[in-house]
Amino acid sequence: MRELSKISYNIFFWVYERGTLQYDILCALILLFIFLSPRYLFQDWPVINSPHQFKFGEQIVDTFDEKGNPVLNISTQLVPAIQDALALKSAAKTQLEKTLNKPISIADIKPILGENGETIGFSIWLGPTASDTF
Repeated sequence: MRELSKISYNIFFWVYERGTLQYDILCALILLFIFLSPRYLFQDWPVINSPHQFKFGEQIVDTFDEKGNPVLNISTQLVPAIQDALALKSAAKTQLEKTLNKPISIADIKPILGENGETIGFSIWLGPTASDTF
């Protein structure tokens, strides 16, 4: 029992020297945790409809909604804000197919509003394409 508490103490306070077997094992365990822990464990997904996501020059931001469905947020620099829903869907589909270099199907589009209420982008939920079906 005393040995177990000593091992726990040594691990918790990281008393092992670099290059020892124990040090290497602890580093390997940390790396395994980082790379093998599932993404949903931390809920660290970009926020959908955030007006600040296009400020760093990215015109397409790959995100997830609250259910874990993939969503593409696209800037109005690529797809202008069009009032007609069908024209908007067609323009977004054309631009995304050209940018992603693959056929897509759009299930839903919602505007991303800036601080002044202007449309600065669109959240686009992709639907299944003909090539996705078996």
